[in-house]
Amino acid sequence: MDFFQSTIIVVAIIIGIFLLLYFVPIGLWFAATISGVKLSIFELILMRIRKSPIQEIVKGLIISVKGKLNLTKDEIEAFGLAGGNIENVVNAMVVAKKAGLELSFKDATKADLNGINIFQEMIDKYENQKIK
Repeated sequence: MDFFQSTIIVVAIIIGIFLLLYFVPIGLWFAATISGVKLSIFELILMRIRKSPIQEIVKGLIISVKGKLNLTKDEIEAFGLAGGNIENVVNAMVVAKKAGLELSFKDATKADLNGINIFQEMIDKYENQKIK
């Protein structure tokens, strides 16, 4: 094997590693796993293929688990694919739960998709409740 063939093989291996790491987001899987989110690497690969906003979904799932919300990966992914602000909605639901306010995922997503900053709305309601 000459130098040219060796160089092509090395470049192909490096490109292959980058493609593998792009389609297999190991860092996100690890972050989800240590945060208590049950998510397989295969599910992350499928989300990547569907062009879902993986980082936002994983972050939303982590916030959901830490906030003791019962949100599913499918709900959050569908909302993300619709162009919604996942972090805003999940944080709003955590604030609502802490304040004892009723806020369903459906209502929060509907408000977000209609341009309402639902997170700020929940913070304002929570602060008003504390003042009384």
